[in-house]
Amino acid sequence: MLNCFSTRDASNILGIKTGRLRYWKRIGLVTPSNLKKGRRCYGFQDLICLKTAQGLVAQGLQATQMRNGVESLKKKFPGFDNYLANKRVYVFGSHAIIRHKDRFIEPQSGQLLFEFDLDDFAEEVEHRIKHFESEKTAEGWFQEGLRYDSSKDTYPLALEAYQKAVELDPNFGDAFVNMGNVYYLQELFVDAERCYRLAITCDPDHAQAYYNLGNTLDELHCTQEAGDCFQKSLEKDPNFSDAHYNLAATCEKLTLWEAACTHWKSYLNLDPVGKHADFARKRIKLLQSNLEPRSQK
Repeated sequence: MLNCFSTRDASNILGIKTGRLRYWKRIGLVTPSNLKKGRRCYGFQDLICLKTAQGLVAQGLQATQMRNGVESLKKKFPGFDNYLANKRVYVFGSHAIIRHKDRFIEPQSGQLLFEFDLDDFAEEVEHRIKHFESEKTAEGWFQEGLRYDSSKDTYPLALEAYQKAVELDPNFGDAFVNMGNVYYLQELFVDAERCYRLAITCDPDHAQAYYNLGNTLDELHCTQEAGDCFQKSLEKDPNFSDAHYNLAATCEKLTLWEAACTHWKSYLNLDPVGKHADFARKRIKLLQSNLEPRSQK
């Protein structure tokens, strides 16, 4: 289940206006506690706090009163979490008290006791999150995966998003490719191979899928199969310079010197000033010097 929600996400899930959420954040009542790519976002526990605050406001409490209660508890009980996240919250007149570790803590005095059972709130919030997730399209989950697949710390979230994308659209070749890329970056080559093959099943003309599968098979020491995949990639896209480069290197492993030389040259024609261009020139020069004596025999 997702555990990082923007202000707009929280508003859509809980039915609380974004302006009120920002106000509560500004006064320090409920602030986003999770971190995503350097930006704060609400976690599941924060949504519980927000839902509780919403219920307390409906009972007549003011946000500033709740905020004062939070600050008072923190002073009296160092390390104490926001009371809005506790299992039992009571409204006592125009104030709130909580039950914590079989004790009633009164941040402010009051009368008239009402009980809120946050187990029900937790279930409701979880249900709302699931409903929120279910409304996303395959493309929406794909875009979610793109947001997470650039950092190893968020690879699991990327895989989860891409998995949801292909569940909604089993023929989403790009999602399978990106899922394979995440596995590849973690050196989980068998899982990467599976994803790339699924991408090719979805889209037999997917040049990138063949290319990535070739790289994966090369890591798995399946050199001939890797070469076949690079060749397939070039059949789909003859101007795929990186495929020419990798096929040239693979041909050298297979001692196919003339073919290697041909693909080094093709790579240079497509990318004459790239970062690997000088290396390709050196390989061509070396291969040609070795091939010339053979042609003279």
